[in-house]
Amino acid sequence: MKEWIGAVALVGMLVSGNAMAVDGNDLLGWCKSALRTTDGTDKGNPTFGTGYCIATVTSVMDIVYGLGDELPLKYRACPPSGGIPYGQGMRIVVKYLEDNPKNLNHEGTVLTMAALRAAYPCTK
Repeated sequence: MKEWIGAVALVGMLVSGNAMAVDGNDLLGWCKSALRTTDGTDKGNPTFGTGYCIATVTSVMDIVYGLGDELPLKYRACPPSGGIPYGQGMRIVVKYLEDNPKNLNHEGTVLTMAALRAAYPCTK
């Protein structure tokens, strides 16, 4: 039952984003901008894209890591004990998107999940 609840929550999040589906191309540019903003190297005003990246990455991290073992194995990511900072999550997403350009046409939330799973695969 817990696995079902986790899957339903995850699907709900993915479906709710379809009204404004963002692909990996947009997410990559926006997350690079978000990192410049959070690192203090971009002194301009944050943009919609900056906020979108931060919201996407933090939401997916909260769901994937927060539900943990309640998610089906194919949706799990297993970060180090205590989790990781959101800024590191954005860096993981940027690296994954840069390393997998053939997937940039996919939806950004799905790619964010894939990036976290690739960085922190679960062994059980």
